[in-house]
Parts: sequence; C-alpha cells; structure tokens
Amino acid sequence: MICYDAAEYISALCDGETIPPTAAQHIATCPDCQARLSEYLAMGVELRQAASLGLADPVPPRVWTKPQNRLATWWQKGWGTMRIPRVAFAGLIAGILVLASVLAVNRARAQNTGNVVLLTTVGPNGPLTDCAFSTQDRNQNSCVWYGKVGSRFLAYRVFVGARDGGRVQLGIYTVTYTSGTNPGSPESQSGSTQSIWFEPGEPSKFNVPQVGTLTLEGEWMDHMPILGTLEPIPNEIRLGRPLLLKDNVAVGDLSRNIGGIFGWDDLDRAFGFYISGQGRFLLSQLPMKGSVEAQVVQGRVSFEEGGHSWELLSGVPVCRADHIWVLHQPDLKPKTSGLDGTTCCSNLKLVQTEPGLWEPQEKPN
Repeated sequence: MICYDAAEYISALCDGETIPPTAAQHIATCPDCQARLSEYLAMGVELRQAASLGLADPVPPRVWTKPQNRLATWWQKGWGTMRIPRVAFAGLIAGILVLASVLAVNRARAQNTGNVVLLTTVGPNGPLTDCAFSTQDRNQNSCVWYGKVGSRFLAYRVFVGARDGGRVQLGIYTVTYTSGTNPGSPESQSGSTQSIWFEPGEPSKFNVPQVGTLTLEGEWMDHMPILGTLEPIPNEIRLGRPLLLKDNVAVGDLSRNIGGIFGWDDLDRAFGFYISGQGRFLLSQLPMKGSVEAQVVQGRVSFEEGGHSWELLSGVPVCRADHIWVLHQPDLKPKTSGLDGTTCCSNLKLVQTEPGLWEPQEKPN
C-alpha cells in the first residue's frame, strides 16, 4: 500500500472507525502518514477545545416576573362586550392560537432543515465565493478558495467540524501569499486557523491579518446545489470537484481541494495540481513545450500521454474550446502537499520561448 491509498483511512481512523490491517500497518510505519495523522488529530483537538470553551460560558441570571395573562384579558373582554356569537368568538381565538403555533414550528424548521450549508464569504470589497458543504458526508465537508483581496493574495479553506442543532462549528484556515507562488510553499507567510460556531441565517465575522474582515452568510439546504453558471466565460478554464482517471482507474480525487468551482481566464498562466505518485499536471489554452493536446467535451478532458490514457472529469463544463493543452511532469514533486497527498491551484506564469510555444516560469519550492 502507498501513501495515496492510505490517505482516506487516516480520516476514518481519527473518526474512530476500524480500518483494514494493511492500511493500519502502513500508517504505523510510514513517517509521512504519521505526520498527516498528527495534523488530523491536532485539528480535531482544536475544534473540540473550542466547542468546550463555547459550552462553558456561564448562563446569564434570569429574573422571573409574573407575566400578564393577555389571553385571559382578551377572552374576558371579548366574552363580555363582543357583539358576535360566543361560539364564533371562541373559534376565532382557537384559530389564532393554531396559526401562531404553525408559524413558530415552520420558522424553527426553516432554520435547521437539511444537512447541507450553502455558505457565502464576503470580503472587504464584496463577495469572494459561494460554496456548499455537507455535515454528513466527509468527502464534501470542506471548501477551498484562492484569489486576490485588495492588494493581497489569499488562500482560504473552511471545513465543518461538528453540528449542534441549527448551528455548525467551522474550522477556517487562511494564508496570504505572493502572486505566482504556491500557498503551501515556504515563501508563503504562515497561515492561521480559527474555529467559530456559525448559525445559518445569522452573519458571522472574522478577521484575517493584512486582508481585513470576512463575513460568512449562509442557509440550510436539503441537497448539494450546483453553484455558478453552466456556461464558461471566454478564455476560461474551470474545474468543479475534479477526478483524475488513468487507464479508467481513479488515481486522484481533488474534490476536497476544489470543493466548489475554481476557474481562471488568464491565457498567459497555467493551472497546476500535483497528485502523489503521478506527478504534476499543468493545464492551459496555450501550447506549452512538451505538452499534449487534450480533447474537451463538456466536463471531460481526455488525452494520451506516457503510454496511458488519461481523463480529467469535472462537475461543470471545463471551457468553451474543444481542446486545451496538458503538460504532465511525472517526476516533479513539491516540497509540501495537502493531507490527502495533493497540492492544487498552483498558478504559473507562461513565457514564450519560441514561436507558438510557451513554458511555465517556475518558482522555487
């Protein structure tokens, strides 16, 4: 068993589930998997600690006063002075009570119905991203966004930790970085992780150093929505929860990294992702030196390279063009990778080295 195959069992192990003996033996003897396991455990401890602190808040003292029985007052006044039949008046009061109770129940249900949270993140200058995550499916419990906010570039990840009635506990990781670098590389400034309790329907704010205040707004849903428009804009390449197949076998699932829809429309830049054991893949609408032409049909990108057939499957249409270019670098390995052995969303500048050919301008890892 390799690290990529064992990655999915690390999360299950932290959730208290039993895993296959081969996976347990690999995780116990592999330094990389041990490091990933420590990261998962530390993340869980931090979320539970934050939840415990939240529940430890003292309950404010309550002073009880004898309420005025308004119902009895209405009843007495109506019974004594109304010029309608008393049976009709009693029916009117009963109808009002039933209607009020129905409205109260519907309001309570509207606040916590469903297991999917549709989350909108708003930055200092306007909306940044919409994403949806599940409180039950751990394969769809996080969202990732990369982009520019003001003068800074921000990498932002939010994941659900727990649910308590109509609210959810969110872990939020943010890191600022410079243009053209990998947010996980040593050049990036150190990131920060914070935990908040979020109730859909009630906006929550948190501060990101050097960026400003971000606001979370959301609502409960009973299904996983399709975000964004289905029609790509000109020159755009975009992916939604992509899956990479090699000879019809899945070798890379980027759904945890690209939780919503990630797109870019800069012709002079290549989008890249790394998958453990397979290397790095760069996608561009410009022909790169050493790249192969890939056919695009809606959300399917197909190409032949290295004696293998490859398919990149996306939950949304990839681009308007019927082909793009893919540069596969099987021996390239970044110094940092995610918990699941992938590094995605590298954005490399392309420079023209000869007529009709471009090369990525590499940044040191």
